[in-house]
Amino acid sequence: MQNKVSTVPIIHSSPEDGSIPQLLHLASLSGILKCICRHFKHSAGSLPILQLPIGSIPLGTWVPRVGDPNGQPLAMLRPNASLGAALSMFVQAKVSSIPIVDDNDSLLDIYSRSDITALAKDKAYARISLDEISIHQALLLGQDANAPYGLYNGHRCHMCLRSDSLHKVMERLASPGVRRLVIVEAGSKRVEGIISLSDVFRFLLG
Repeated sequence: MQNKVSTVPIIHSSPEDGSIPQLLHLASLSGILKCICRHFKHSAGSLPILQLPIGSIPLGTWVPRVGDPNGQPLAMLRPNASLGAALSMFVQAKVSSIPIVDDNDSLLDIYSRSDITALAKDKAYARISLDEISIHQALLLGQDANAPYGLYNGHRCHMCLRSDSLHKVMERLASPGVRRLVIVEAGSKRVEGIISLSDVFRFLLG
């Protein structure tokens, strides 16, 4: 957390014999969270905070309430926004992912920093103009042509509800490849906030 990395190598070094350090394991935030969830799986009652709904604890980034003078707007974009606008938002908002929403702020997809690097596939970045290509088009360029777009692409959009317990959210974030959950309103899938792996650890470490 101090160095803002999600994976740390665990090495064995024996200074006595001067041997080369050996890599034993890669410790990751998701792996540590999975271990915590496994430990409390059958004794979650011993930590009542794990049963609290995420909407009642200071966790993640939320859409500001009406009339909240200190609320910072959650970074979101429409699918027709330019790729340049997304890159600018990554820098200005200091985020690693941006929910893509429709005119009702309902979740359609998510654009992450990894999607930027995906444009290196087949050197797609060399054929595009940042201000002329939309987020929707950029996502199609960076993924399998046969993959569906939007929420039906289940491995891209991972969601939760504000009523979900902290323990349930932690279990979902402990799944391989899941780095964040978009908090949506039940039914409408209107975006209410976003929770990342690092958010959970900042909360747990107080």
